[in-house]
Amino acid sequence: MTIARAHLVDPTVSRWYHFVTPCVRRAFLLGEGQHDRKLWIETRLEELAESFAISVGGFSILDNLLRI
Repeated sequence: MTIARAHLVDPTVSRWYHFVTPCVRRAFLLGEGQHDRKLWIETRLEELAESFAISVGGFSILDNLLRI
């Protein structure tokens, strides 16, 4: 059962949260070939952080995992 983010995130406890998004079916996040998905993910993360008024302390993009 999903839980609303308002019930999961308590800003009085911590201002820092660690998110991990694994790929499914052993797929590779960055794909294969000429596509530069890493740059696209980085640009999109910047856009979303600005839209939702959050700060990203750091992130790493691996072939099969995205850590924020």
